[in-house]
Amino acid sequence: MILLVGCLFLFISMIPYLVYGCGILFGKRGEIPENLDELPLISIIISAYNESSVIQRRAENIAASSYPKERYEVIFIDDCSDDDTYNVAKKALSDAGITNTVLHNEERRGTNRSYNRGLKYATYDIIVTTDADVFFQKDSLKNLVSRLVTDDAIAAVCADMFPIHSSEMLRTGKYEQKYRSIYGRMCGWESAHDSTYNFNGGLVAFKRSVFSEIREGKGADDANTAFEAIRRGFRAYYETSAIVFEEIPETFRVQSRQKIRRATRLIEATLANLDILKINRPFSRYFYPLRIMMVIISPPFFFLGLIITSVGVLTYSFPEGIVTIFFAAAFAVFCISRFVQSFVVNQYYLVRGLLRLGTDVTVWESTSKKEI
Repeated sequence: MILLVGCLFLFISMIPYLVYGCGILFGKRGEIPENLDELPLISIIISAYNESSVIQRRAENIAASSYPKERYEVIFIDDCSDDDTYNVAKKALSDAGITNTVLHNEERRGTNRSYNRGLKYATYDIIVTTDADVFFQKDSLKNLVSRLVTDDAIAAVCADMFPIHSSEMLRTGKYEQKYRSIYGRMCGWESAHDSTYNFNGGLVAFKRSVFSEIREGKGADDANTAFEAIRRGFRAYYETSAIVFEEIPETFRVQSRQKIRRATRLIEATLANLDILKINRPFSRYFYPLRIMMVIISPPFFFLGLIITSVGVLTYSFPEGIVTIFFAAAFAVFCISRFVQSFVVNQYYLVRGLLRLGTDVTVWESTSKKEI
């Protein structure tokens, strides 16, 4: 009986993932955005904390994109860094030939409030927010903005995100690579049907005619932007043809801190927008309930299922049960695919995020490498 209960908990935890798996394999997919004869003028806002080591490369990355320099400006906000981020940013953006405004916060504001400060200085109606420590492909910015402006029903778009790939990719990056390869396809399936709120903050574009500011309350700024688009009757789109790369922390300890913070903010955003369930559209009827289950119910049910199942095995036969659990754990660590291992690790991050609800995670610590 105990074994049966444990297996039931595990099955319940897997329901949303089974649905999304079928959607990825057999569901609708989005088309490539159309090319524009002339790209619109855009304002790119960057918020950074202690990122002086990567800003030079970041400025060069933006300047090397296929988006014409005369069609964009950069507003850079230094969020009270302890290093020389402010001065490095001013020089790097100017040296790259980018029209820029560099601001300095006198106290830590966090991402949302820093972006809102930057919005007050933005000249154009199309706003792009991006991180200081990510790097996008040459056509990513063009594809992102093209998707946004060629569909009046879309109010916000985000890019797909992957770890920076190299022959020396660390184990932390390999786990994240496997996780991201599925994550983006899940969000792409949602977007093809209606909308997604699972945005990557690394690169987001939105229409200022829809958003006068980014919500500064609980939750991730990127998810809250997507939710607000949906609330106002628009679509929030995950553009898989726009790819941005991020550096992954070199140790599991640092990566764990980063992922738990992200999980906490995602869960906060999920719980803070439950009013959207009342809207009559595919996102509210199908995708959002599944996402709520995925981030709120599945993680604790998954680990409870493992514990109850283990107790059931031990109750059935204690000596053999110990051996069975040991070999099952060894098999999971050494033989099961990296994707399954990544799934388990991310369930752990979500549980930790649930336990951290109510703590202040509006400010962040830099996790990028400190050498160029």
